[in-house]
Amino acid sequence: MRFGVIGYGRMGSSLVRGALGSGLLKPGDVRVMDLDEGRRDAARREGLTPVGGLQDLAGSDAILLSVKPKDFPKLLKQIVTAIDPKGPLFISIAAGLMLNTLEGDLGAGARVVRVMPNLPASVNEAASVFVMNRHATENDRDLIMRLLTGVGKSYELKDERLLSAVTGVSGSGPAYFFLMMGAMESAGIRAGLPKDLARSLVAQTCRGSGTLALSSDQSLEKLIRAVASPGGTTEEALRVLESKGFSSAIAEAIVDAIKKSKKMARV
Repeated sequence: MRFGVIGYGRMGSSLVRGALGSGLLKPGDVRVMDLDEGRRDAARREGLTPVGGLQDLAGSDAILLSVKPKDFPKLLKQIVTAIDPKGPLFISIAAGLMLNTLEGDLGAGARVVRVMPNLPASVNEAASVFVMNRHATENDRDLIMRLLTGVGKSYELKDERLLSAVTGVSGSGPAYFFLMMGAMESAGIRAGLPKDLARSLVAQTCRGSGTLALSSDQSLEKLIRAVASPGGTTEEALRVLESKGFSSAIAEAIVDAIKKSKKMARV
């Protein structure tokens, strides 16, 4: 499969590396366009082919659009003059750019998929959600599922409007966990733990808790009770957290993130 990439930043490169690792793509099949020389060099070191212009991506079976949302209007206008919009599948990871906007700029009949991955794609542990426009095919669905499975877990939505909720929960989600992990690490260090040990304990605890939640059929409330023995240390810690409004603060933060995402997408 001939695969084009426009923008080889953190997320774009993570998705490509996942596809290479899963065998979906071969290095020689991937052409990369990026204005940054360092990123072009990185692509070249990985066996990919850096290109100088959009015309070099013509003939691709799929093209990953991984530039900043502000750069999309100009990029889409350039694409329609260099590439047949009805040729490749266009894969957008830009937050806030709706399918009808992308299709409107590319032209009626363009096959477009929106994907909301998250940062753990860089270590093949992403939670990615995608939604396809009406022109995308079953083969396109298979391609997207294989691409996203290469960097973690993937889920499909039929209602594009729900991508704003995905953005607030999982797109922004890693930052919430990093914030909590930072507080836990600092508390451990203040209590005398070496910094590297505190970091490892916090990170592994976070990782293990996520793995347990994915593999268990128990509710999160039951899992909490499995840790929090009556009268014990965990129960005391939870009491303090809830007295500070921990759960409500998280919920409010996510609601506001979703509102911001809807405002960006104008839905």
